[in-house]
Amino acid sequence: MTNIAQYAFTAHNKVTVLSDGSKLTSSDFDNKCKFKIFRFDQIKFLRKRIKSNFAHNFLKENKIDLIFFDSWKSIELLNFNTHAKKICLVHGNEILNQRKKDRILKSLNKADLIIFNSNYTKNKTIKNFKILKKIDYKIIHPAFVEKILKSKIIKNKYDLCTVARLEYRKGHHLVFEAMSILRNKYDIILKYAILGDGPELSRLKDLVIRHSLHGQVEFINQDCPIEKIFKNSSVHIMPTLTTPESIEGFGISNIEAASYGLPCIVSNSGGTPESVGNNGIIVKENNPKELVNSIIDIFKKYKTYSKKSYIFANKFDSKKKIKEYLNIF
Repeated sequence: MTNIAQYAFTAHNKVTVLSDGSKLTSSDFDNKCKFKIFRFDQIKFLRKRIKSNFAHNFLKENKIDLIFFDSWKSIELLNFNTHAKKICLVHGNEILNQRKKDRILKSLNKADLIIFNSNYTKNKTIKNFKILKKIDYKIIHPAFVEKILKSKIIKNKYDLCTVARLEYRKGHHLVFEAMSILRNKYDIILKYAILGDGPELSRLKDLVIRHSLHGQVEFINQDCPIEKIFKNSSVHIMPTLTTPESIEGFGISNIEAASYGLPCIVSNSGGTPESVGNNGIIVKENNPKELVNSIIDIFKKYKTYSKKSYIFANKFDSKKKIKEYLNIF
């Protein structure tokens, strides 16, 4: 949603954003943006209604062409007839909640068009909500690349890196298992950088000790710029898992990594394979041995994979991508 707003404004559109979040902690970001951002940070029960009332009044007073809703929850309380086209994004996890199926369906039916972030998410949604076959939809992979950073291939500080929230489904623990096998069986010592925050942090630190990987794994402070990690790493690895309550709808960080020439190793879980082209390797879900083989293979053909990464990332050029969203009708 941030990219849609920023690049739509850059393409000379008038943009207004209604967003949750603290006005205090978001002020630095908001001040840098040249379009209007209205923040709503009340308690959840009040916030939804206050934001909805604000939106209704705003639509009455302004001529709007397109409205992008970040999820079904955002469009749920819209009860105002408007000529603006209503576009709702579906990312993946939100459509797993069968207890809210009726609410989700009612909300999505208010949209003129649904944008899925991958073919996998589309198929999963249609399977869970069969009536959705009647709703118009498009599939747009939600990654924006501002520039392709080409540089000479040098010895990087990190062999592997993962830029992702620290959740079980991201598969960091599987990378640890693969690194342990590489060290014990092949005498290959790799350095692995992890940038992210989340509920898995403590468990992952315990696993580093259990696998005797201290000195090989580095947890990077959240304040570190993402581009610094990509510039200092050779391969981006994210062997995602599918759990009953969580799926990986796409894999934006794989595209970002590719724009720095990093090949990617991912699993066949969810929509993750759609974030990698011929610039990487897709392994079976939850399979450390396949991860080991893919790591060995990708370094053997590193220059070839790296060149393909730049080519693949170019498909997500921000100017091309914003046209997909803005010209969707």
